[in-house]
Formats: sequence, structure tokens, C-alpha cells
Amino acid sequence: MSSPAIREETSAADDEVRRYADMQRSFYERAGRQNPEGSVVGHYDYHEHFPYETNLLFLYGDIRRPIFPDFNNRTAFDIACGEGRMVRRMRNIFPKVDGADISRVMIDLAKDRTPGSDFWVTDGISAGAAPSNFYDFSFCTIALQHICLFKTRDLILKDICRILKPDGKITLQYIFSENYPALPVMPLQEVSPGLATRIYRQDQHHARWFDNKSDAQSTNGNCDVVIGPDDLHAVHGYFCQYFETVDFWFQDVSIGRGGLGRPRVLPEIHPNSHASDESHVTHFVFIHCSGKKI
Repeated sequence: MSSPAIREETSAADDEVRRYADMQRSFYERAGRQNPEGSVVGHYDYHEHFPYETNLLFLYGDIRRPIFPDFNNRTAFDIACGEGRMVRRMRNIFPKVDGADISRVMIDLAKDRTPGSDFWVTDGISAGAAPSNFYDFSFCTIALQHICLFKTRDLILKDICRILKPDGKITLQYIFSENYPALPVMPLQEVSPGLATRIYRQDQHHARWFDNKSDAQSTNGNCDVVIGPDDLHAVHGYFCQYFETVDFWFQDVSIGRGGLGRPRVLPEIHPNSHASDESHVTHFVFIHCSGKKI
């Protein structure tokens, strides 16, 4: 039997996770009623043009290296599916794609817009009532990156393992910043002929991988988890607790965009030029895992 101190600590942690889930649910319920595309998915058109399928389903984004020999008769599951846009896209590849989301408003929209798929409302820490040992593949885009509570993401990953078949695979997208946790605060400045400098600050707003920013008052870009170069080894080790094989690949989304004194080169809607010129995000990182251990 656990000691009172351990029970108290566990209870406090559970309450922290619950409060954070309540905040996220309120945010997405409100945003979903106002504008399920523009409010919930920032830069909606940009993401509609981004080659997610290539990065989710092919090792290192290389179309010569599919993660399955074929996609016929396989099932897929979208974590934090929103109103179902990626479910609809992935149904061009998989015969069955289902999803779950924390917002009942978004799930109701997904059901209306995506007949033939199954959807569940979740508690924010699981895949809801999705069946166990059922899916060949699970994926997530522009959603887990908005959860700045490590405890929550860990609970979600454990439940993803529950719904996967023994030989199931996942690809999860997060955000990466090449200088993180240092963020540039001014353009490159020439201080003398042939010598330039740029000032950076230590980020105090977003979260590193193992942080639990339970005091976040908003989500969806307002307080994210960001992976930096020094975090990669630890993040890899974390996923290796759950899967035998863990691979990372990166899509540079900073090429051609403006900001920090640079002019924009590529059009606003372009896979290599994320829509926000001032964004600290330099890459999308795709974490692919197979051979589940639990």
C-alpha cells in the first residue's frame, strides 16, 4: 500500500493533468464554435498544402521507403483529429481511418463531414473508447506539439500503444527549433566590417520536453512544447521506453520565409515556408516508432 505522501503527490499530479485538460477542452470548444478551420488550425491553407502524407508514411520523407509494404486492408487512427481534415486525407491511402479529439464540438463536425469513419470524444489523456489492439498505424499532426504538459503527452502515448496492434506503428509530428531554448530577438546586426551578431534570449514562455507547464492559460501556439538540438537524445530515449525502433526526420519550414530583418522569398503558402515570418519554429520533426514494448 502506498504511503500518504505518495498518494498525495499522485493525486496532485492527476489534478494538474485534469485542470490542463479542462483548459484545452474549453479553448477548442470555444474555437470550434467560432471557426473550426481558422481558429483551431492556425494558417489553415498552409497546412492544407503541406505534404503530411509523405512525412507520415515514408521513412525520412522518402517516397521510395514506405513504412508498410502496402496500405491495403490496414487501419489508421488520428490522435486529436479536430474536424477530421487529416482523416479525410488519409482515407485516400487507408481503407479505414478513425479519430478522437478532446472537443465534442469538433467530433460532431468530424462525424458530419467524414461519414464512414468512427470518432470518439476523449478526456484529453487517451484515445477515448477506441478499440484495443485494432490499428495498424496511429498518427498526429499539429496537435501534440500544443500540449506543454509532459504528463499528459505520456498518458496519451501509453493509450496509443493500447489501441495499436502488436506490430503497429506511429508517426507523430512535433516542432523543432534549431537554436532552442535560445530564441532570436533581433535581426542580424553588423557591428564592424565583416563582423555581425544577433542577440538571443532564453525562452521562458514555451516548454521543453519534460516540462509540465500546468499554469498555461491557453494553447494552440500560445504555449507549446518545443524540441531543440540538445533535447534530441533525451527525446529519443523517452520513445525507446515504448518502442523497439525510433526514427526522427525533419522538414525545414524556415526556408524562404521572412522575419528578423529578412525579406520573404517564397510565397506564403509553400511547404518550405511556414506562414508566420516571426515564428521560432525552424523545422517540423516527425517521430516514427515501431515494435511496441507494452
